[in-house]
Amino acid sequence: MSDLTRKGDAQQYDAEPQVGDPDAGVKPSVRLLWMTPDPLGAVAALSAIYSGRVVRDLEQVTDEDRMQALVDVQKTHLKAPLEAVKLHFLIEGVDRAFTHQHVRQRTAVYAQESMRFAVLGDLLDATTLPPSLAGTTRSAKGDLDGRSEPQRWRNLWDDTIRTIDEAYHRLVASGMPAEEARGLLPHCTATRLHYVTDLRNLSDHAGNRLCTQAQFHWRLVFGGIVNEITNYGARMGIEDWQFAAIAQSGLFRPVCYQLGHCPFKASFDRACSIRERVDLNLFSEISPAEWLLDPGAARI
Repeated sequence: MSDLTRKGDAQQYDAEPQVGDPDAGVKPSVRLLWMTPDPLGAVAALSAIYSGRVVRDLEQVTDEDRMQALVDVQKTHLKAPLEAVKLHFLIEGVDRAFTHQHVRQRTAVYAQESMRFAVLGDLLDATTLPPSLAGTTRSAKGDLDGRSEPQRWRNLWDDTIRTIDEAYHRLVASGMPAEEARGLLPHCTATRLHYVTDLRNLSDHAGNRLCTQAQFHWRLVFGGIVNEITNYGARMGIEDWQFAAIAQSGLFRPVCYQLGHCPFKASFDRACSIRERVDLNLFSEISPAEWLLDPGAARI
């Protein structure tokens, strides 16, 4: 960073670039940095006390105990054993609208990249795109025409981002501190954050945010979370079935699957393409793709 750029605030630094594609924008990515190494052993140990069995060493816990604990904890309201499993994620490529929602989960710990001191590079390379712009391509400056309506939206979107980018960098270069110039930056500005939680609260979070009511970005992030847990053992050299068993369990489904009914029926709640079948307990007839892959599932 040049002295000219620093002059607004000596603590400023160049933000680490986001990884993205010119046409597709910045996409979410998830990295599981650390997880309890014997997660179901810990769950089984806590569960055992409910039936009077005292576990003083996880070597006393068999794989059958571990699997039974995973089954049992999904059948009871007593979810405390899941809190024994800790997880530390790094989530990147998500926008500020997403993180404003994320930090409302007060049962987790967060450390987010600062826009007060991190000066962004080209804003077009540091922003996410909504599902409405999927399949479009980056436009040239001033080109507001397009063969389809989504491409016309994209052209207007790109042109607006360029205008904001120019104003932001002119202000920072002329001496305005980045923490003040950031007021111009849009919600779609990409960011990254550390997310430290436990399995109980991660499952609760998944239930709420995998619901069709939630912003589509969440389904992409939780897809990454499940994939990271699935592959954590192999990546860390821990040849253990537990991680895949947790990831593929019922802990990562919409809240209606967890409760057996839809809890979003207020007058201000949105529609849902699967609610009627949920209320009839026809979960077997619902394809996961309906709530996982359709950005418009709550817009019917």
